[in-house]
This record gives sequence, structure tokens and C-alpha cells, in this order.
Amino acid sequence: MRKEDKVSKIGLIISREYSSRVKKTAFIVLTILVPVLIVGLMFLAMWLSIEEKKHVSVLVSDPRNLCDGRIFVGADEKNPPATFFFYEDYVDSAMFASRQDMQQYDVLITLNPTVITNKTITGIYREEPSAEAKDYIHDKIELRLEEYFAMDKGLSIDEYRKIRQRMKFVLKSFDDSKEKSIRDKAQMIGLAFSVFIFMFILVYAAQVMRGVIEEKTSRVVEIIVSSVKPFELMMGKIIAVGLVGLTQFLIWVVLISVLLIGLQSFVFKDIMTPENWQGINDQAAVIGEISTGMETATMRSEWAEVFFNFVNWPLLVTMFLIYFIGGYLLYGSLFAMIGSAVDSETDTQQLMLPVMMPLMFTYIVSIMIQGNPDGTTAVWLSQIPLSSPIIMLQRIAAGSVSIWELILSLVILTFSFIVTTYLAGKIYRVGILMYGKKTTWKELLKWMRQA
Repeated sequence: MRKEDKVSKIGLIISREYSSRVKKTAFIVLTILVPVLIVGLMFLAMWLSIEEKKHVSVLVSDPRNLCDGRIFVGADEKNPPATFFFYEDYVDSAMFASRQDMQQYDVLITLNPTVITNKTITGIYREEPSAEAKDYIHDKIELRLEEYFAMDKGLSIDEYRKIRQRMKFVLKSFDDSKEKSIRDKAQMIGLAFSVFIFMFILVYAAQVMRGVIEEKTSRVVEIIVSSVKPFELMMGKIIAVGLVGLTQFLIWVVLISVLLIGLQSFVFKDIMTPENWQGINDQAAVIGEISTGMETATMRSEWAEVFFNFVNWPLLVTMFLIYFIGGYLLYGSLFAMIGSAVDSETDTQQLMLPVMMPLMFTYIVSIMIQGNPDGTTAVWLSQIPLSSPIIMLQRIAAGSVSIWELILSLVILTFSFIVTTYLAGKIYRVGILMYGKKTTWKELLKWMRQA
């Protein structure tokens, strides 16, 4: 009966905390504003990127006819960022600015006779071209002049292009199997899940701490603890904030999806078309090589295999939810403990550092262990409870975790959460009613022993 009363009280606290938080103006505004900002900034960046790819008309002043009135464009360049026109006389900046027949050109490139010796090409523009257009103009003219120099030395264009053809340099791992490549890509999927857990813990566990501080400073907690135990209050607050975070996240997913579909369907109908995103080919294509697309096709094939055949999605999603909940509850109890021991957020710095350092360290390491999910660092950190919620998901996605490792990690995480919650409850019970005194870790340890 007493256990039922305890569960009932925690449920009431969860209900109170949850309803009060989701009704706040700040929650409603952020829940709506964040998806709008994310989608808006995304489409703005895409639109600006497309605008930057405005086609450029280039007038080449070539009095010595070094380019022979033409620039070679590869057969695969369907939408080049620039088109070249030639003027077999000298054009200075004043002529380019004032002559009516030259207003149609955006850029003037002047090939002085000295370009053969000083290797310098000068130019001016009316409106600054995109970085892509600049690189394209530079590469094409440089290549054309190099061909001129080669012919001047007695080489044909075909012979020069064979010499000029860039060598393909590929540096591979000793274990360069297809299986390893697929595992590395799968681990990247696990990293995405890990980053989400990291962000959720960072944001919402801190909210638990702020909520405790607010109630403590407003003396509301004195009234609450007269009817419920401090431990019940702490657990109710941790669970309620977690549910608020999940609610907000689910709403964000729905709103972002609706906004993306709506904007693409009714406002920016052509923004995702391949023509708008077709950039120039890589440097090899610029100098005349033919891009076969085999590497791109291989990569797409590997990603398809990762998504549909390699990753154990039921296991990954299930473990994500378990580690998501376990990691949040572990850190949430620690942050609640800190909030109960201080009177304001400014006093939390010295107490938060030992809690934040493992979390930040784990996030950095989670990026560094990419490609090595079986390494000693990854194996050990996937068992340590403060890091396992972030590291273990990468190993699960990469298929490098044995069943006994997974069970051991979950047992350690569960045990650590129980112990941490118990100790945090003891500190919470003493600290929640203490005012006007800065608390140190030495005092917190004393409370753990005496309470």
C-alpha cells in the first residue's frame, strides 16, 4: 500500500511538472519557433547558394590570340558556371565600364603579352562571381594557356593532355575490405544517434537543475516537501522534464516535416531539382579527364546496403531508447543533486565541472573512434555508465558488440543509475532546504554519509 502511495505521489508530481512546463509561453514559443527557424534557415542557405551560382559571361581580351578564340569545355559540363567570349584587342577597365557593347559581360580577363613570362592573369568584375565561377574561370584559362605553351614547345594538344592528365592518388587502409567500409558507414549512423542523446542530456538535464533552483529560491519547495518526500519530488521532476523534452522533440519532428513538404510543394518548387544543385565537376574533370562516376555509384550502393541489409534497426532503435532513458536519468539525477545544493545558477559552476567533463570528453571521443569501434578505448567506454549511452550505440550500429558486452553494459548502467539516484536523493533531501551557503563537494560527500 505504501509503495502504491509512493508511486501515486510521484505520478502527481510528474503530472504537475509536465502540465506546468508545457503550458509555459516559452515552451510554446520555442516549440513553434525552432522548427520554423531550422527550415527557414535551411531554405535560405539553399536559396542563397543557388543565387550564387548565377551564370557569368566572361570577356577575354586576347590581343596575341593565345587562346585561339576558344576555351575547351568538357562534354559532361551541361551547365557550366561561365561562358567565354573573346576580343582580339586590348580592353582596359575604362572601356569595359563605358562601352555599351560590353555591358553584356560580367567579367573582363586581360591576357597581356607578358603572361607568357610572368604567369599572371588579371581581371575585373562588375558584381563578384561565386567561388565556383571564379575557380572555373581560373582553371579553364590556365589550362588553355598551358596548352599554348605546350604547342609553342612542339607538343600537340593531345600529347600535352596525356602528360597533363592528373594521376589518381588513393591512400587506403591495410584492412580495405568492403565489409570495413560498410561498418564505418554504419558506425556513422550510430554516431548520429549518439549525438542526439548527448544534446538531449545536455539541454534537459540542465533544465532539471534550473527547475530545482527556481523552486528552492522561491521557497515553493518548503510547501511541497510537507506532503511528499524529497526523493519522490526529485524523481517526479526528472521524469517530467524528460517527458517534456520528448514531447517537444516529437512536435519538432512533425512540424519540420510538414514545413519542409509545404515549402517544397508550394513555395520553392524547383529548389531541390538536380539542375539547381549541379556543380562543376572536380578538378580532374576541369582539366579534361572524364568522370565515370564509378566511385559515386559504389558509395551509393554501400550506403544502400548499410541501410537495408547491414544495420540491425530493431536492435539499434531498442537500444537507443534504453540508453536514451538510462543516460538521461543518470545525468538528470546528478543535475538535480547540484540544483538542490546551490541557491543560484552562478553557484553551480564548481559543482557542474566534474559532471560535465565526462559528458564532453565522451562526445569528443565518440568522434575520434570513428572507424575503430573494436578499439580498447571504445570497448571500455561502452561499459562505463557515464559514457556508455553515447559510445555503445556506435558499436551496436557497426555490429561489433557481443551479447555479453551489451548485457554487462546495461547491468552496469542500471546499477549506476540506482546508486546515483540513491546518493543524489540523500543530498537532495538535505540540500533542498538549505539556504545562504555555498556548498562544496566535500560537504556533498558528508551529506551522503550522514543523511
